[in-house]
Amino acid sequence: MIRACLIVLALLATTIMAQGTYAHGEAHQDHDDHVVEADGVRATHAWANATTGSTALVYVELENISESAVTLTGAETELAASAQLVGLENTGGELVYTVIPQMPIAAGSKMVLSPNGLAIRLEGLTAPLVHGEHFHIEIALGDVHLDTAVEIESATATQHSHAGHQH
Repeated sequence: MIRACLIVLALLATTIMAQGTYAHGEAHQDHDDHVVEADGVRATHAWANATTGSTALVYVELENISESAVTLTGAETELAASAQLVGLENTGGELVYTVIPQMPIAAGSKMVLSPNGLAIRLEGLTAPLVHGEHFHIEIALGDVHLDTAVEIESATATQHSHAGHQH
């Protein structure tokens, strides 16, 4: 329990301040599902590695551009039996992903789910993730739900192909 609390605190320390201003409650979806926004929360650059296995990790940038804190509580997709928020942890010299039930995102801040940090772990995939394709995931942030497209990058990718691209 203490280890999980320390992981959460360490991950919170990596939260970066968001840039840009948007009206609270504004809803916007980019033409290609690359950016999804609702009630002052925005998801961009969602991606996963190609895989033929039954497990995958989803990475995404989440911005809370509202005036109130929100809490990332999970996700779901028709492509997997389950989706859980996880954080990478060093346990006895071995890196393992530990389930994190929820993660707060302060008002006006940004949280990046990325390799070697936080991610959404999909288990029980019903189909392989093929490079160049995409699938949809619904990210739950309390009462806010963001349905976003996840682009499938190569099996060896370490970042989204649009890394550094600004919206």
